[in-house]
Amino acid sequence: MDEFQRDGAARRRLGKAALGGLALLLSGVPVRAQELPDQIRVIVPLATGSSLDARARVIVEAIGRQIGRRVIVENRPGAGGTLGTLAVARAKPDGSTLLFNNNSHVIAPHVYPAPGYDPLKDFASVIQAYDTGLVLVVHPSLGTKTLKELIAAAGRGQVPTYASSGTGGLPHLAMEMLKDATGMAPAHVPYKGDGPALVDVLAGRVPVMISGYPAALAHVQSGSLRALAVTSRRRASMFADAPTMAEAGYPGATVDTWAGFYVPAKTPKAIVDRLHREIAAAMKQPLVQEHYIATGAQVATGSPAEFAAFTAKESERYGKLVRTLNLKPE
Repeated sequence: MDEFQRDGAARRRLGKAALGGLALLLSGVPVRAQELPDQIRVIVPLATGSSLDARARVIVEAIGRQIGRRVIVENRPGAGGTLGTLAVARAKPDGSTLLFNNNSHVIAPHVYPAPGYDPLKDFASVIQAYDTGLVLVVHPSLGTKTLKELIAAAGRGQVPTYASSGTGGLPHLAMEMLKDATGMAPAHVPYKGDGPALVDVLAGRVPVMISGYPAALAHVQSGSLRALAVTSRRRASMFADAPTMAEAGYPGATVDTWAGFYVPAKTPKAIVDRLHREIAAAMKQPLVQEHYIATGAQVATGSPAEFAAFTAKESERYGKLVRTLNLKPE
């Protein structure tokens, strides 16, 4: 091939490359749209030691392995999870900041009048991570072994207060639903996460709370706490003697817990789709599957669109519940 032919071939290759780049620009898709940042932070809007935090750390470790990048958990508790959630809403929409939250994502904005964000409009849904439940636990000194015995004790004034992981969180709403169903009337004592709340319940300073499974499990197994019922529709194998709320006679107190990943609303769809694929693959890793089995969670993946529709439906449902129960910030 002479010099003229070589120049012509080079010009043709450059022309094809230019046309390809032009096509991408015209389609509105950045050339590196699917590329993920070198470091990703996952904000958990509850305290370290909460059930949400415990599962987040296992999943995040798996994500890091899956994508070969540094992925870290950052806890930002406060105001029912609204402080951490607001931080994600305001973050750069480039895939570097994710929110990992549970039902509280669509509960707290109905409790707090001005959280600074809209849980639907200011976020793009990535993927639902799991379904699970909550457990009603009491201090053994209360002497109650069933939910009906707890209700009777409350009627005698032996249950003046209950603890929760925070105002506007799912355990708070679940306990208020139980109060509404049973007629119990203990006063709410909010904390910043399951862990701090459990400290006072374990010490006997507050007699009862509804907790996530992972946070309460070891204490129930050791006998430091007693599990009276679970809020999920199905029994939890790790709390074998605890009936569901429906089995205990109070179906109106049934609450299934879910959690998932969100990103700021303006994150490009290509990045959302890439994150969805990588997180879905990460959740298939043995360390995640084993953790789910040990803590009573079930994988609940789906497309970003399906998770967005589910989130919208849950927001409407919990908005009605918050108004019915007249929940307010404390």
